[in-house]
Order: sequence, then C-alpha cells, then structure tokens
Amino acid sequence: MKPSQEHTDVAKALSVALEPLIDVCLTLGITSPEIESLLRATFVQRAIVTLPCHARTGRGPSDSKVGLAAGVHRHEVGRIRAAGGAAGAKGTMEKKQRLYSKSARVLLGWTTDPRFMTSGGHPLDLPMERSKQRRSFEDLVDKYAPDNHPGSVLKELRRRGNVDLLDGDIVRFKGTATRSSGLTKANVAGAARRIKRLGDTLVHNIVDAEQFRLYAETKTLSLSVEQLALIRAVLERRAKTFIAALESECETRILTGVDGKEKRMGVSVFAWEED
Repeated sequence: MKPSQEHTDVAKALSVALEPLIDVCLTLGITSPEIESLLRATFVQRAIVTLPCHARTGRGPSDSKVGLAAGVHRHEVGRIRAAGGAAGAKGTMEKKQRLYSKSARVLLGWTTDPRFMTSGGHPLDLPMERSKQRRSFEDLVDKYAPDNHPGSVLKELRRRGNVDLLDGDIVRFKGTATRSSGLTKANVAGAARRIKRLGDTLVHNIVDAEQFRLYAETKTLSLSVEQLALIRAVLERRAKTFIAALESECETRILTGVDGKEKRMGVSVFAWEED
C-alpha cells in the first residue's frame, strides 16, 4: 500500500470520531469553514507542544519544523503562534462566518440594514413573500444570501431558533444567538475534556501496547426500548456504587510524601447507545 493511500485510509477512519463534534457545530450554526480555521490553529498548537525540542539548545520546535509537520507555511505557523493558537482563532472564525455563513449574513443584514429595520432600530417583522407595499423576507434573502431559496433559509433559521413564523406567514426576528439546547461553553468544555481523555487512552493503547491503560467494555447488546429504560437505571446505580468504592480504596492506598514526578489519573464509566 502506498504511504499516501495509508494516510488517507487512516484519516477516513478518524472521521467517525469527528461526528459528535460536527453535531455540536450543526446545532450551534458553526459552519465548516469556521471549524476548519479552528482545527488548523489547534493542529499547529498541538504540533508545537508535541514535536521534540532542539537537541542542543532545548528550545521548542521552530516555525519551519512545525510547518513541515503540519503542512502549513512557516509564516502561518508564526501567525498562529503569536495569536495564541486556538485561543487566537476567534478573529479568523468571525471572518469565515461573515464570508461563508449565509444565515449569519441574513441576520446581520436584518439587524444593520435600515431597509429591514424599524425607525427605532429593531428588525422588522417581514412577510414571507415579496410585495410592492413593504419589504419582505424574500427581499432580505435576495440581498444577503443570493442564489438561496428563501424557504430553505427560513427553515435553517427556524431550526437554529433565530426566527419565529407567525400567522399570515410573517417572519419575526428572535436573535442572532443560536438555541443551544444546553450546549453552553461550560458544558461543551466539560464534554470536550472527557472526549480527550477517552481518545488519549484509546490511542495510547494502539501506539504503546506495552504500557496498556485500562479500557474494558461489554459486547454489544440489543435491547427493546422498555428493556433499555430499566437497564439504564441499573447501570447508573451500579456504576455510582463502583466508582465510590474504587475512590475510597484508592485513597487508602495513595502514599503521601513520595518523591518523584506525579501523574493524575481517573476512571470513567459510560454507556453508549446507537439505533
């Protein structure tokens, strides 16, 4: 197998792990170009941290070395490094949103273009279909998202919770923030940490099998909806009991005052479900 083909196959295999992250993006209205800019910054920042330091000076990897590993120009590496890696990608993501998010452009026009606003500076309620008497949602879409069907744009904005459709096919602006369904910054950050820990463990066991980290799972079970509801309760009760007992036992075995480098560890229990 050619190396390039092997790389492609491994990348395709990794794509499954991206699906829950993409689902979050779709829910929040984060577009592919936006997340791609964040991915590049994170990729570069991770390469800076993980690539070996200079053998003689001990300095971190140069922009050229990082660029070779990440596949980006050294000037781009320097820009990302100076901006603070992923933390500095906000400006690029906002620029990508303005360029590529049709929904964001429609909302921006609705909240800044006087033709689609009241005298008090608020977004007008817009009839769906074009008329000679007043501005319409079709006019708004034609102006800020040309070549897109107004009905499709409306469905996307309703899905994201940005608009309401009132009686008489009147479209009302609700806000630019997407309905998050619990996907707050804190909740997503917590979930991301857990995803990283699980991913680190699984990948570690592939590349360093001699230092195997604990990972065990049951075989796949096929259950009815009624059985699943019962099993969930049983699993939660037993998992909490197991974790509490394990924490207590570990705490009694931990030695204090031991010299040497410390490492943190933890044990997580979770159940997955698929249709």
